[in-house]
Order: sequence, then structure tokens, then C-alpha cells
Amino acid sequence: MDERGLFLASIRKALGFSGQNARSAADCSAIFNEKDDTSLLETIKYRTHVEKQALLQIFLQNSEELNLAVHPVQSLARAADAIVEIVGATTPEFGTTKQIIQHDHPDIAELQLWKRFSDQAVHVHTSYAADQEVRDKTIESYIGLTVPGWAVAESATVIELSASGRPRSISLLPSVHIAMIRLDYMLADLSELYALLRQEPPEHSYVFISGPSKTADIEAHMVHGAHGPREMHVIVIDEQLENSINYKGSGLFPT
Repeated sequence: MDERGLFLASIRKALGFSGQNARSAADCSAIFNEKDDTSLLETIKYRTHVEKQALLQIFLQNSEELNLAVHPVQSLARAADAIVEIVGATTPEFGTTKQIIQHDHPDIAELQLWKRFSDQAVHVHTSYAADQEVRDKTIESYIGLTVPGWAVAESATVIELSASGRPRSISLLPSVHIAMIRLDYMLADLSELYALLRQEPPEHSYVFISGPSKTADIEAHMVHGAHGPREMHVIVIDEQLENSINYKGSGLFPT
């Protein structure tokens, strides 16, 4: 028996099964049977705007313990304002040049950030699939701007879907991650997310992100930025929001 076989056999034995005989899918029907997601998908499809706003409030509440700053805004123009303010309030960890790497996404393109920074020493890069220098530009940038596929209120999580022009590295390498998402893509919990993933499986990888990178491995002392961004902001666009507000979920965004 090879190493893989020995490993699986030890797990079976620990679960109280014969370590020598592999179980079939029929023995684990509850795991392998197809799920009926009809009810969940209908709930998502017919959710009202008021219900979506209630989910945003849950997302806001759960973000506080994660050191995650959340900014509900009315429009893409207000989202651009929030990004400009974040750039003004943050500094690169290395060097003094401010560089931003952003996903190749229609919503981000509409922001026209290059105009916002035309009179400042801020360089804005876009992760075009054909650009052979995207990797180097991502490494040099201290802010990564992405558009997640969904957000989950229950855990204040955003789900980044990799695609052409939208590499996952932009949400992982820069020291500050800004995720911009429309309220329509706010889900209640992971059950709804998995129902959507089963309906339309992503072609590439996806990443679940709940706040900035953190670890307490050393003397139980919490440190941010050990394995990824040290700071994270989520900008939620709700075009029916009466008054755009800056919600300070972590103390990272100036009022």
C-alpha cells in the first residue's frame, strides 16, 4: 500500500471502519447524492431590495470583529471617491511610490481612476490578460482592487473568482485589498453560495476572504498581514441607498 493508501486507511480506522477496505459512494449517500437547490435558488432570485439591505447590515455587524472596513455607497462615482480617500490615508510598506493594480472588470473601468489620480504620483495598472508584465506590476503595487463574485453576510466573506484578466493574486499580494461589489450579489450564508456554485461551477479557482490576513501563532499575539493583505476594505454599491455613509468597521478608514 502506497503512502496515500496508508493515509486514507488510517482515517477510515479512526472513523470506526475497516482500515483495509475502501468505502464506496453508496456507503456515503448523504454526501454524494445530488442536492436539491431549487428552494435556495428561488430565495436568491426573488429576494427584495429591503431584504438585501438587511443582509448588508448583518455583513456590517460581522465585519467589526474581523478588522474589516465596509463602505456602503450609492454609486460607482461614490465608490471612486472612497477609493481615492483610502489611497490618501494609506502608505506603501516598501518605498514611497503608490501603485494600484486593478482587475480588468467593467465596473472598475467605469471608475476611471486614472483621471482621479492624474495630478498625483499614483500609478494605476490593470491586469489585462495579454499584459506580460502583470505579475511584476502586482508585486510592485501596494493596493489591489477587485470585484468579487459574491459576498456572504453570515461570515462577512467575499468570494473572489479567478478569470482571464482577474487573477487571484490581486487580492492576495498587495498589502491593502479593496473589494468592490454591488448589493445584488450579497448572499445570506454559505448554503446559498454553494447552491450557486453547484448551478454554475467556476471555470477556475476561487478564494474565500474574510477580512485581512491574520495570525496569532506567535505568543497568541494577533498580527495582520502575515500571509496576505494587512488591511482590507469592502465597498458595497447600493444605488437605492438614501445617504452614502462611510461605515468604519475597523478604524482603518478616516471619518
